Amino acid sequence: MKFKFNNKTIEWNKSKLDNNFLFDLTKLEASTLDDVAQNWAIVIANAPRGVKSSQLRKFYDKIDELYYKSLNMHRDDFQTKVLPFVKMVRSKVYNAKNKSQKVVNEPFVKFMEIAINQIDNQETLKNFKFLFEAVVGFYQTQGVKVENNQNHRNNYGRGR
Repeated sequence: MKFKFNNKTIEWNKSKLDNNFLFDLTKLEASTLDDVAQNWAIVIANAPRGVKSSQLRKFYDKIDELYYKSLNMHRDDFQTKVLPFVKMVRSKVYNAKNKSQKVVNEPFVKFMEIAINQIDNQETLKNFKFLFEAVVGFYQTQGVKVENNQNHRNNYGRGR
């Protein structure tokens, strides 16, 4: 699928992600919080069964809660009191995908899976929180639309 945003076209292929979607939570770069976050937001919003902004916020709020819980926590405490619940978010994402209402789509599942698999300490959790916050911010942006997909419902202006 191809998506267009502000004269920029990106292509989504769930089986082969290109540099437009790759990120490393061990070293956060400006392009991750800008271009990569924007690309994920466009695809999550516009792929079939687009994700409602309330669902996106629900998952972001959980990551935010876990991040704040981890502040000033010793590494060992993080490993036993926070990290298991970060990893559990992944199962909640799959549950949301498999519900009869299918409240999340494949790109959202892929985004969360890639991120959660990288989280193993407070720094990577913090970096994911920032990335997820950027995705939510771009998701709220107007002008997101699908290109070359006549059977797909247009979610133009979604999330307002």
